[in-house]
Amino acid sequence: MKVLHITNNYPTKDHPIYGIFVKEQIESLTNQGIYNEVFFINGRERGKSEYIKSVYLLKKILNNRQYDIIHCHHALSAVCMILSGESRKYKTILSYQNDPSKEQGKILYRFLKKKCRAIILKNNSTIVDNNSTFYQPNGVNIDFFKPINKNKSLEKLQLDNEKRYILFVSSNFVRQQKRHDRFQKVLQILQDKYKLLDIEEIMLVNTERYLVPYYFNAASLHLLTSDFEGSPNSVKEAMACNIPVVSTDVGNVSELLEGVNGSFVSKTSEPEELAFLAYQALTFKGEINSREKLMEKNLDTESVAKNIISIYKKIINE
Repeated sequence: MKVLHITNNYPTKDHPIYGIFVKEQIESLTNQGIYNEVFFINGRERGKSEYIKSVYLLKKILNNRQYDIIHCHHALSAVCMILSGESRKYKTILSYQNDPSKEQGKILYRFLKKKCRAIILKNNSTIVDNNSTFYQPNGVNIDFFKPINKNKSLEKLQLDNEKRYILFVSSNFVRQQKRHDRFQKVLQILQDKYKLLDIEEIMLVNTERYLVPYYFNAASLHLLTSDFEGSPNSVKEAMACNIPVVSTDVGNVSELLEGVNGSFVSKTSEPEELAFLAYQALTFKGEINSREKLMEKNLDTESVAKNIISIYKKIINE
């Protein structure tokens, strides 16, 4: 099977974890025997004109090569595919990164649903029908993200082993939706109200990939304070490392953390509630079972790759 992946999210030298989840998903498909090619629309570094150029380049490529599936990652990638005029010739699948209402809007979603053979959503939704719309979060490489000795991780990052670090994650820059301001308010409440004077923020933004597992394992808690998400990879990566998570109720986090000891999802997005739950997580004395639960939910990269291939085959055989 030959697949062309069109994406506007992909790592570069200056942004090594930008779109890393797309790259790693493609690699997991390769490991399952799929032949993959990548068409990267680098609008972030080269500007919006890159989208216009991509339309013409795609037309040229698709006129000269054959693929079984075109897999677009992000709504704008699908728009470029459609504008190339070649979408009628190919079976096109679109993976949304966020809920469609937060990724270019519902009107465009309805348009793209008519143009694409299938849509993959990262968060479960009433629009999932397992016919043309599928629910499939990204997977986690459990060989890469795994428990590492905390002291070793602290030493690797040159951090103080007398402190407890609360992890803030935002891929290549601090995006507004991540609500770093809310994160800081939660830490302030933990210090003032709960007298946790040994806690400190640790920020994971645009970091070399090989260091990322050390950040999770150096942390005592991953605190996610976003306004919206799809299926946040950082939550699954924390789970794979057996690190507790406290999160706002965004994307599919409630589903991810269902049955996970010592991790909590807020009913509101208020800093007071998040601080209370963070205190509960930081003082939890039981056994952390998040890695086990992640495996039970089949959210390792191998299981997810097999599910995606089954979607490919279903679309090809229609």
